[in-house]
Amino acid sequence: MSGAVQRAVPRVKVPAVAIAALVLLVLAVLSLAPAVSTYLAQERAIADTKARIATQQADLKSLDAQRARWNDPAYVRAQAGSRLFYVTPGTTAYRVIHAKATAGPAPAATAQPDRTPWTQALVQSLVAAGTTTEPAR
Repeated sequence: MSGAVQRAVPRVKVPAVAIAALVLLVLAVLSLAPAVSTYLAQERAIADTKARIATQQADLKSLDAQRARWNDPAYVRAQAGSRLFYVTPGTTAYRVIHAKATAGPAPAATAQPDRTPWTQALVQSLVAAGTTTEPAR
């Protein structure tokens, strides 16, 4: 093998200054990572707080508007009429009870007594209540 030509593998020389700079860069990133994480968490908390403040300010405006409405005597009279069924003197109030019942058949002219024994009616009622799928009214 004396006649064979050996090829030399080129060696790359990395200067010591570059290695030192790379080590310093890695140390700087590792030392700043917790501070950046804390900063981002604080920014997120600030954004959440600003959103909560904006929501509360909107609620405050709504409550102010509602308070202004309640300071109007006409609004108070209207609410008293609709909620408490108050009427002013000289007006006639009508109240519809069971509006769905008016659409059904007219009741019989004379009421017929039920001839079912009360015990049988009780059992039928319990069975119907236990087997129905309709919600209670």
